[in-house]
Amino acid sequence: MALERLLQGFADFRLGYYREHLDLFEKLATEGQAPKILIVGCADARVDPGILTQTKPGDIFTVRNVAAMVPPAQYPPDKRHHGTSAAIEFAVRGLGVEHIVVLGHALCGGIGALVDGRDSAYADYDYLSTWTAIAQDVRDLVVKNLVGRPREEIARAVEQAAVVNSVKNLMGFRWVAERVAAGTLVLHAWWFNLTEGQLYAFDPETASFAPVIGTKLDVAVTARTALSAITPDRFVASVAGKKPAF
Repeated sequence: MALERLLQGFADFRLGYYREHLDLFEKLATEGQAPKILIVGCADARVDPGILTQTKPGDIFTVRNVAAMVPPAQYPPDKRHHGTSAAIEFAVRGLGVEHIVVLGHALCGGIGALVDGRDSAYADYDYLSTWTAIAQDVRDLVVKNLVGRPREEIARAVEQAAVVNSVKNLMGFRWVAERVAAGTLVLHAWWFNLTEGQLYAFDPETASFAPVIGTKLDVAVTARTALSAITPDRFVASVAGKKPAF
């Protein structure tokens, strides 16, 4: 039944959306893609970047993985498989994107597993804990500083801290740092609360997440703020004395 739904959806797409936007698809086929934005999003089925942003084919370059994580840069590059890093490199060096958005979200299963550690229902999975360990340090920092808080509050803080950590890791890639310093690339840390339909953005000045209202967004990690703004400990310190943005 689930597969039939996919096939029916493709049939509807081909007869509807594809025909209605035939000029767009012909342009993309002949001229190639030229997106200005890379979104690093979560693989969670409930949080589709294209649907959330109501974009068209060709508008955004997207890489999705568990918990929307960016791993640390590996220099010199080794011969292991680096899918997320390869996608980021292609978007930055090959496509010349002008923005990178790391998009985390509420109720993230990957972050939940990281928070629960050995008590997680997924603790015996082969690959999950190794991957989410990218944010192990910030998870431990949150748990230490928010000791005694409800698990839900801790999980939300880790979700947001992990996004900040991923932006920090982005700056470890030399071709990202160079473009940020040159002012040709801007980094964004976003967190989406799917239960209320609200988007939050990280503000480097206050080291906290604030709701996005309207279509104008000034908060971002730029050449001016990059060196001091993307330390997860600043964010954790900002929420230690108050509840994280929900």
